Formats: sequence, C-alpha cells, structure tokens
Amino acid sequence: MAIKPLSDKVLLKKIDTPETTKGGIIIPENAAPAEGGKAEEAEVLAVGNGRLQMDGSVMPLIAKKGDRVLFVNYGGTDVSIDGEDCILIEEHAILAILES
Repeated sequence: MAIKPLSDKVLLKKIDTPETTKGGIIIPENAAPAEGGKAEEAEVLAVGNGRLQMDGSVMPLIAKKGDRVLFVNYGGTDVSIDGEDCILIEEHAILAILES
C-alpha cells in the first residue's frame, strides 16, 4: 500500500537501537526508562508536500524519504502500513537529521 502524508506530516519507521551502558552491557527493553522526552531514531518513509503559509504559499519540508532522523515521540499517531508499525508526526517534532 502506498501512503502520502498530507501537508507537514512525516511517516517514520522506528529503528530499534539496543540501549547499552558504557561498559557494553545491553539493557533489555522492559528495563529501559519509560518513553517521553527521550529522542528516538527512525527512517523517513514518506513526507507531505509542505506547510501551508499564511500567504497561501507552501514551505517545503526539510526531511526527505530515506533520511535517518532523531525525534521525540509525543503526540504522533501510530499506524500500521503493510504490517509494519510506523508513526505519523508533524515535521517540527523531528530534532535532527543524522548524516553518515
């Protein structure tokens, strides 16, 4: 199924990165701190056309399909696309684009 977010919405697929301590010990997911305020990593699957401005122009989004980003997971909408769990957020919830 193809999906095209509207306006300034971005469709993300979370990337599970195991939490490790400085000593290299992996912290299981059920022992990790609760979400909320912690940045998560994700891949951008699709983006909308851009944010509509007061003058009627459209400001294009900075994030592009395929980008790896850090975002704070608050207020997003969880969706399932072709059996994959994804999240639909507004672009302003993206904190950074990770560069390789």
